[in-house]
Amino acid sequence: MKRKLYYVVEKELTQVGDIEETTGMKDILVYEMIKNEPKRFTQLDCSNEENSVTAIQNYLNDNGYGDEEFEFKQL
Repeated sequence: MKRKLYYVVEKELTQVGDIEETTGMKDILVYEMIKNEPKRFTQLDCSNEENSVTAIQNYLNDNGYGDEEFEFKQL
């Protein structure tokens, strides 16, 4: 059975005078539900151009989770 991971994408902003602009980077906050409670699994920083699911999968592959199957849900 696939493990479910939930993720939130937050674009990084910077203040330029009275205007907020994106920095070109984003934070991806990844959660797993454990006993009906969201628990932070990891946090990733990457460019806005990088696909979020690909970034998460690359993290999993690089950190010993490559053999497991995951389902991803964006919140």
